[in-house]
Amino acid sequence: MSEEKQSQGSLTSLIPILLLGVATFFMFQFMGGDDESAPEGNAPLVPAEKRNDFKFNSGTGDETIIETDRAVYVVTTEGGRIARLYLKKSNELHVPESLIEESEDPLVKKYQALEVTRGFGMDFQPHLYYSPPLEDRLGNPLLNSGKFRMEGPVTQGKVTEVKFALPVSFLNHRLELVKVFRFFQGESFFRQLTVIRNLEKKPFVLGGDLFFRTFGDLGPPPVSENDRVLQSYGRFFYYNDSLNQTQGVGGSGGSFFSCSSVPEGPYQAYTEKNDSLEFMGSSSRFLVAYSHFLNPENPLHRPDGVVQKAKVSPEGRSTFTAVFNDFRLAPSDGGPVELPGFATEVQGTGETAAPRNTRELVRVEQKRRDALILDNQIYVGVRSDEAHKFADSALMQAEFGMSEPDEEARDVIYTSSFLAIFSKIRDGIVWLMRQIYDMIGNYGWAIIIIAVSFKLITWPLNQMQVKSMKKMSALKPEMDKINEKFKDNPQEKQKKIMALYKEHNVNPAKGCLPMLIQVPIFIALYSAFSESMELWRSPFILWMNDLSQPDTVYIIKDLFVVQNFHINILPLFMIGSQILQQRFTTVVSDPQQKMLMYFMPVIMIFFFWSMPSGVTLYWTVQNVISIIWQVAANKMDDTETAKA
Repeated sequence: MSEEKQSQGSLTSLIPILLLGVATFFMFQFMGGDDESAPEGNAPLVPAEKRNDFKFNSGTGDETIIETDRAVYVVTTEGGRIARLYLKKSNELHVPESLIEESEDPLVKKYQALEVTRGFGMDFQPHLYYSPPLEDRLGNPLLNSGKFRMEGPVTQGKVTEVKFALPVSFLNHRLELVKVFRFFQGESFFRQLTVIRNLEKKPFVLGGDLFFRTFGDLGPPPVSENDRVLQSYGRFFYYNDSLNQTQGVGGSGGSFFSCSSVPEGPYQAYTEKNDSLEFMGSSSRFLVAYSHFLNPENPLHRPDGVVQKAKVSPEGRSTFTAVFNDFRLAPSDGGPVELPGFATEVQGTGETAAPRNTRELVRVEQKRRDALILDNQIYVGVRSDEAHKFADSALMQAEFGMSEPDEEARDVIYTSSFLAIFSKIRDGIVWLMRQIYDMIGNYGWAIIIIAVSFKLITWPLNQMQVKSMKKMSALKPEMDKINEKFKDNPQEKQKKIMALYKEHNVNPAKGCLPMLIQVPIFIALYSAFSESMELWRSPFILWMNDLSQPDTVYIIKDLFVVQNFHINILPLFMIGSQILQQRFTTVVSDPQQKMLMYFMPVIMIFFFWSMPSGVTLYWTVQNVISIIWQVAANKMDDTETAKA
């Protein structure tokens, strides 16, 4: 068969398939209407007002404040939820005085605290829909308006408990929704239990998927269009034995160029692997929060997956929700679910002992099939190993069945697993900054002191670099001759240069050693200055009023393809000092290498342009010290030469 006939035959066979595809497309467009993105089996193609949903008594609720030494929780009977959550100012958590003064929230001023849920709170609420025309349910479930009955709060020892209950129905089938919150003194963790119990002697079949919203985007909200800042706002979940992370979608204000991709469609569903969602959460620039589902042996009580909005929007509350595929409950099997009790007082001591193993109690109850029992360990705190650990391991063992937080969950504290490698160095730098700040009251000067101190510590290595550069400088005439003689034979030229080094006992690698040692420090510094709250809203001098942000002095609107071009001063100083440093400390005879040497600092401006000014300040100070160091060494060398 000829190629022409073969191609014609192939085309002819494709025509019916193409016609069928076009017909199917128009059929779905006609039938789907506005609900084309609704999940199959959960959102029937009927108007929103006619869809089946939970029925319950609704109404306004009363708020109650529960205070621990680390946080303030405002719980409400409207929705049986946390209406707002505040983290208190502490050594671990920096809350800027300027933010407290500017806030109109009386609780911020009273408790010297930071509201971290953006006023949206934390729901821990079941719901049935998340896609158009009921997409608002993803961020605000219908049950958030339910009028729950509240018991408590009751405090014993280190535990404060509050309980909410609400009778609900679905197609006249009676259910009970119970929610319990247990808050702990001295911990950045709290416990949340949600129970949906069948009250009838017949099975409950939802006829679709049940969703469970934990909470949404975390604060504080971004106040900058800087890409590096916006990228730190994101979500994550541990599904099917792997960690999935979705970073924020950046703008274009903080750097010369911006590149981001948005997944197709409004939602992403991960529901292929049943019983496999272990934890889910969200992150902001300085904070991270997650809900760890303490998975029992009974698959009924394990989430099957997660649905999230494809595009991360740090302004919104609609983020993600857990999924229970094809939800159903067995007929009622006895009375209410037995939930954890309190600690007991040790007789004659006046002290409170850790409670009996409440996690084991819930495990026993989770064998039931007439109730969905979700046991959640919640962390809300700063991005540090110091905050993400248990203060009372015995209490946490009793509550959660673990004496230390989950290792997999620890990986979400830092913006990347690469930065987590240097976490110990990073935490040490943050601790050192705090100590210096307590003495001088300014983080900018603290950074300069750290830069100078580190330079003094590495003085022997820098001397090694200086001596290596002097030897290289002495060989420059010989190297110039070799470069000229073998300019058309690179391999032979390199061989001759290496022989020259060997003859005069010169090791070019010694000049790079100080730089290599500084690389882990610089990475840790970047992590510390970018993700620690200490530099947030911390001014230095003149125009530098926030060391956690680039030192922008002016914004040019609509410059070519860039919507907002930020003029930053400190990166220009840094690049200028980098060029001077290389001029004084580097000996290069090859013209191509020389051009590359001066071109590299220009390339670095793309990386430093949108970096926090604290990072750029450190690097600039390091460069200036190196220049002064080398100029002084050269003068001493000239003096010795003159004497000789």
